[in-house]
Parts: sequence; structure tokens; C-alpha cells
Amino acid sequence: MKLQNAAPFDGRTASETFFDSFPTRPAVFALFGGRESPAPSPPYLGRTRNLRRRLARLLRPARSDSRMLNLREFTGRIEYQLVGPGLEASWLVYKLQRHYYPRQYRQRLRLRTPVLLKLNLRNRFPRCYPTRRLAADGSLYYGPFPSRAAAEHFSAEFLSFFKIRRCVEELDPDPVHPGCIYSQMQMCLAPCFRGCTDEAYQQEVGRVADFLGGGGQTLLRALEAERAQAAEALEFERAGIIHRKLEKVHTVLRLKPELARDLHDLHGVVVEPGAEAQNVALFRVCAGELRGPVALSLDENVPSPLPLDRQLRTLLDSLDEGSTPPTGLPPWEHLSLLARWYYSSFREGELLMLDPARDIPYARLIRLCRKVLEGEGTSKERGPDL
Repeated sequence: MKLQNAAPFDGRTASETFFDSFPTRPAVFALFGGRESPAPSPPYLGRTRNLRRRLARLLRPARSDSRMLNLREFTGRIEYQLVGPGLEASWLVYKLQRHYYPRQYRQRLRLRTPVLLKLNLRNRFPRCYPTRRLAADGSLYYGPFPSRAAAEHFSAEFLSFFKIRRCVEELDPDPVHPGCIYSQMQMCLAPCFRGCTDEAYQQEVGRVADFLGGGGQTLLRALEAERAQAAEALEFERAGIIHRKLEKVHTVLRLKPELARDLHDLHGVVVEPGAEAQNVALFRVCAGELRGPVALSLDENVPSPLPLDRQLRTLLDSLDEGSTPPTGLPPWEHLSLLARWYYSSFREGELLMLDPARDIPYARLIRLCRKVLEGEGTSKERGPDL
């Protein structure tokens, strides 16, 4: 796997002016060993916001009193590629690490499965709980969340509207089972001591799945209809109780990050500043799987420009060409990279979430591209020069 640009390097003859030919822009680079090496070793890989400054720091003549990493004697060739400073850079580094370090790239990148909520539908009495394990076991996975604490907080709050179990033991219903505090408070259907039938419990699990899959709208619509019915019957006290419950549902839904979805419904378009001026980089998110990037130029000083909506349609359609429609779970590494970018405190760019049942809103996407290019859709914080 090669990067777009390459330059030979000889540490014995290279002067300070050698680095003047490199741009002072964000880039991903690889430093390869010299030809005289008997057994070529994998390259040193890195990303930076200022390529010239980073290369000068790594390849300047070594000082005896310095502990900084110096690769002047090792390097025989430099490869680099200009990138956008956010997800595009992370994506390219991920592909390079996977190519050159196939057994170690996850550890080198510190990749972990993001935190998800799992509704284990294969269990006789399913429960919903946070997990970092993603498996094709027929369960419903919902997320990703920024942290385990955030997932636990959201699940604890929204489960208060339902009566599925919170216990972790493998249940074998027995009338002599003592139950737990949730069953005593009537916050659980108590399958442990046969407080409900299997069919009733599965119906409650279905309500939980609908809540997660529909972003809480199923519960909101049901409560709104119940409140209207109570008001029409002049049962104002009951309507007030339902209204307060509706307000609590809205409060709980505000705890849910926009990115958190049923993984099968996790669709969107990532828009971030591109490598070139007046360009944005686009990624397609299809059921949690990353595709791209492609570059869109918003430079209007070109002869016979095509309409932006037509350009966008062509670019996004090209990401689907030759790709198999996702039928199972997305690669967890894609989810990890997406979550790391989205929840970063110095994120650059925006994510437009998409409804798989509707067409892409190209007019809204064009406005988002212009916003990102003008710097309005990017964070003002900046991360370290990695």
C-alpha cells in the first residue's frame, strides 16, 4: 500500500533546506528504512497537522543530550499523503496499520469495541445491558455510546418505563423464588417466580425493542394518545400524571446521543474539511459500516460547473457501487473509529444522520458542506500533533 507522494532521504547528505519542499498541512506519512537493511522492517507511521515541522523534528541531526525520537539514520524513503485533519486521517492510518502490522494494528491504534446496549433476544427472558462484545447472535445492538457510564445511565433511566428484568442470573422460573426489589416495587414482571407468562414478557421486550429502534417515538405517541383520551374524558388528574411521564420521557431521550441507534439503522454522511482548499471529504455510513472518503469541491471558479446536488449524488452513489448491502453486523473497527471521531472533544466536521426509508436530503447536505467549509461546523479546539 503506497501513499500518493514519495521522496528519497539520505541522512548523511540531507540539509535543513531539504524539508522546505514539504507542505505545512495535515498529512499521513510513512518513513521506510534504507535499502542497505538486510531485512526490511515495517515503516514508521504517523499523522500530523504540519508535515514539514513533524518531519524536521524526526529527521534532523540527532543531539546527544536529547531523548526525542530520531529516525535520521533509519529512514531511506518518505511517503506522505495530504488528508483532512479528522476522520479521513484516522481512516488512512487505520488502513496503513492494518496493512503493515496485520497482527498488531489494533493494539497500536488502541482500538476497542465501542460501548453498546445489548438486548439478548435469544434468551428466554431477555434483558438490556451495556457491553463491549459484538457478536452475530441474533441480539439487538444499540449504540455506540461515548462511555460505559453514559450507556448505563441511559439504560437505567429508559428501563424505568418498562418491566423487563434487571437481574443477571439465568432464570428458571419457580414459584418459591423470593424475587427482588424490582418485583416488589412492581417495576418488573417477575418471571423469576412466574409472575407473568412467557408471552407477556416477550410483549414487554417487544415494546423495549420498539422504543430503541424508533428513538422513543413509539412510547411518546402512545402516551400522547393516552393523555388526549384522559383529557377528553375530563380525567384531568390522570392526564396530568401522563403529562409528567411524557416530560420524563423527553428528559431521558435527551440523554441519548444522536449517534446511538440500532446498528442496522445507523446510516449517515460524515462531512469534514478536505485535504485541498475549497474541498470537503465525505464518508458514507451504511448500517455502521464506513465507506469512502470522496472529495467534493465547492470552488465556484470553474468553467461549466455541475450542480452540487448532482455531484453529491454521483459521489455517494459511487460509494455503493460494488459494495454488498449490509445484512449482518458492521465491522466493530469501523464503529470504533466512527465513535472516536464523533465523541472527540476536538471533532472537526459534522454527521448528517439519515433515515434508511427516505431519500438523502441533498439540499440540507449542501448547506452542511458549506457550513463545514466556512468553519462553522467544526470545533475550535485542536488536538495534539500526533
